[in-house]
Amino acid sequence: MAKKFDPNRLRLLKLLLTWEGRISNARLRELFDLSSIRASQWIREIRDQAPEWVRPNSIERTFDATAAFYMEDSGVIEGNLEHYLSIVGLPNTMNAKGNCVVAAFPDITTPNPRIFSVLSMAARIGRMVEITYRSMSEPKPHKRSISPHSIVHAGRRWHVRAYCSEKEQFRDYALGRVVDAKLLDKPSEKLMNDDEAWMAEVRVRLTAHPDLSPEQESVIRFEYFKNTAARVVVCRGALVNYFIQDVRAAVDIKKQCPPEYQLAVSNIKEVKPWLFPR
Repeated sequence: MAKKFDPNRLRLLKLLLTWEGRISNARLRELFDLSSIRASQWIREIRDQAPEWVRPNSIERTFDATAAFYMEDSGVIEGNLEHYLSIVGLPNTMNAKGNCVVAAFPDITTPNPRIFSVLSMAARIGRMVEITYRSMSEPKPHKRSISPHSIVHAGRRWHVRAYCSEKEQFRDYALGRVVDAKLLDKPSEKLMNDDEAWMAEVRVRLTAHPDLSPEQESVIRFEYFKNTAARVVVCRGALVNYFIQDVRAAVDIKKQCPPEYQLAVSNIKEVKPWLFPR
């Protein structure tokens, strides 16, 4: 009988197998600062746990993922790429230094670490925060008392989802526009479950833009829909607009046309209440 071991470690090894196709002593030492002996123990444990997942590669001195591994794990592959990249890093093309997976350009949206830590701590422990904020409608720094519940990376921007005491509603605050953040000794006025837009589950049905040619439509179906006619993605109501903007899907097919828009939202009536005002 296979010995049980730390499920978190199993997940890390599965991530490497999924996205790199192999694991090795050297790679584990590089990523997790392990000794050679400890790295060998990790590999031995996964081989004991699921021997059908890997096969030894004596030439490369690695253990390669098998077809059986990908067949068994196919149901959970989608969605964990971000976790993998958070472990291995994603250098931009100017400082890749031999990495084969790179970002096309530097990230200019990385939030201030201190502000990020204050807001994330407040969200975890249920405390209010006083922020000094700048916005397009109020460019001068001004105070807001907020009750954060989530920090969101939406497309190219980070924002905090929070209840605003002054506006008496849940709002999104871009982290790049927060000048200062101070943790208050007050419990949050509203919690995540009070945020109706956040709790709402909204179906967004994506299709190829109707103005594409049949041949172009087949390309879109292959790229995004696994050769089916459409794809339905379930989003939180508060994040629907960010998702549609990120995938660049047309919500008005008469004004938003190819080649700029190759996808379209086909269930506009269902989605429209969650879109930002135009």
